[in-house]
Amino acid sequence: MKLGTCCALPVSPLLAAAADPATLKIRSVEAHVLRIGRRSDIVCARIETAEGIHGWGEGTTPPNVQPVVAQIRSFQKLLVGQSAWDIEKLWRRMYILEENTLGGALFAGISAIDIALWDILGKKLNVPVYKLLGGKIHDRLRIYTSYRWGEIPRTAEAYRKRTQELIEQGATAGKYDPFGPYPGPDRQLSTAILNEVREMIRGIREGGPSFDICVEAHGKWNIASAGRIIKMLEPFDPFFLEEPVPPEDVDAMAALQRSTNIPIATGEGLQTHWNFRELMNKQAARIIQPDVARTGGITSMKKIAAMADANYVTVAPHNPNGPICSAASMHVAASIPNFVIMEEGSKATPEYKDIFADGWKATLAHWEIPESPGLGVNISPEFLREHEVKGAGG
Repeated sequence: MKLGTCCALPVSPLLAAAADPATLKIRSVEAHVLRIGRRSDIVCARIETAEGIHGWGEGTTPPNVQPVVAQIRSFQKLLVGQSAWDIEKLWRRMYILEENTLGGALFAGISAIDIALWDILGKKLNVPVYKLLGGKIHDRLRIYTSYRWGEIPRTAEAYRKRTQELIEQGATAGKYDPFGPYPGPDRQLSTAILNEVREMIRGIREGGPSFDICVEAHGKWNIASAGRIIKMLEPFDPFFLEEPVPPEDVDAMAALQRSTNIPIATGEGLQTHWNFRELMNKQAARIIQPDVARTGGITSMKKIAAMADANYVTVAPHNPNGPICSAASMHVAASIPNFVIMEEGSKATPEYKDIFADGWKATLAHWEIPESPGLGVNISPEFLREHEVKGAGG
């Protein structure tokens, strides 16, 4: 008996592809600015390999897109000639290259590149990205819609009626900022506004006794005002209260979280898992909201979710961005056990059906996870010509 023959095993095509890093050598890195429907402009990265596989990513910090475009282009020299298999290594190289100038544009650029690389891997292996992240835990993803701030009269009756309309359309949860314009430098909430907001919240609860109310505060208030907001909200049992104090004031947020059973939510502006560490250590929030377009892409978001899971914290991805970010957020959310809900952004447009390979499978209650290879999105040359903002990137 020949042991060599007896013990030979068939090699998986996936393993064979992975064994040859030259198959995914990066040939080009491009930045594009797109305007889709009524959305703000979004910045996209397009990466192509030597064998012609291309991936799309998004890293958006509207309204100023030029720094993100410049950041993506600055990575060309670093990335061209490298293997798209080496996502973690390339992420670290991009971060270390620019670590003396950390900021929103840097991480938006890293996010766009990272998402595009995952898209390439999925297409190469002919699987949806979530299968590369550990597989799918959730068959569909719960989402919350938006009340379109400023478009509804500030009365209980108007919000009761709007909530009933949303429920009739299929929504089970919604978010809004009821507090109006930003406060003065003292960040003090007036009693008049507090009473007005109470009536608006009452209208929502009357319109939907089982409707999950998500309240956005945009980090406007001082801790005293935030405490009053929490006391006012508690009888209405909101799903979460988002950033009642400035997000950088982690100690104040932790004190507020200890004072109430309302989950505090935060994290949309944080970059990388390192910057979420203080939130976890101080138990400052029960729900975190990483944004895949800001925090370092899929690679970083998966680490953040694991860190949260180790601290019994749930994840509600921040997602007011474009379709590529929506797809990336869905793939991460599908693969993590502590996903709870996701923002639908309120700006999904009819054009989405032209971008998602399987069509745009969404209601106001749930989004279906893309099953096509990669992210499941496709920006065709025709779509790019129609929606690209010429000269927007400088």
